Amino acid sequence: MSSLIRRLQRAMSLAFAILLVTACGPQAQDSASPLRAVPGDLTAPTSTSTTTTTSLPPSPTSTVASEAVLLHFILGDSITTVLRTLPVGPEPQDVLDSLLDGFPTSSFGTDVRSAIPRDLEATVSVERGLATVDTDGSLLTEISPIDQRLAIAQIVLTLTSRPGIGQVTFLVNGEPQAVPRGGGELAPADQPVAYDDYAMLLTPGGVAPPSEQ
Repeated sequence: MSSLIRRLQRAMSLAFAILLVTACGPQAQDSASPLRAVPGDLTAPTSTSTTTTTSLPPSPTSTVASEAVLLHFILGDSITTVLRTLPVGPEPQDVLDSLLDGFPTSSFGTDVRSAIPRDLEATVSVERGLATVDTDGSLLTEISPIDQRLAIAQIVLTLTSRPGIGQVTFLVNGEPQAVPRGGGELAPADQPVAYDDYAMLLTPGGVAPPSEQ
C-alpha cells in the first residue's frame, strides 16, 4: 500500500514539473511584429560630391610703351613740327618711314602737306652721328625746285631731331648727291647738311597736334 502511494506521488510530481516547464517556456506569436522604421537619414544612400573651381589669372593687358617723335611737314611755305606717337625707342628707319607715310589731313586740316614724293623709297643708316639717306631718283626728278628744298628740309630736320644724329648726307641710287640748303644754295655732294641749314624754314612755334599711326 505504501509503495503504491509513493508511485502516485512521483507521478504527480512529474506531471507538475512538466506543467511548470510548459507554462514558463517561450510563447508562440500569432503574427510577426513589424520592424521599427529606420530613420531616413540613416537609410539614404551616401553621395559625396566634390566641386573644384579653378581661378584663372587675369589676362595680362598688352601695353606697348610709346613716345612722341618730331616729324616735319609743310605748312604754307614753311616747315612745321608734328608730334607723332611711335613705339618707344624707334630706330632712325622707323622715324624716316613714318615721315614718308605722310600726314593725315583729318588730323590737322588740309593745310599741312609733304613735299616728299609719296612713292619715294629711302633707307637710312647712321654712323658716328652722320645719317646717310639713300633714295631713288624721284626725290629730285619728280618735284619742283622749291619742293626739292622743302622735301630735303623735312628729312634733315626730322632726322637731326633724333638723339645721336647731327648731320645728314644724301645718296641717289647709291651715288652721292648735291642737295639744296634752306636758303636755296646747293650743298656739294660730299658735304653733309645739318639742322641749322634749314632752321630758317621753321614756322615759329609751329607745332601741330600729335598724330598716331
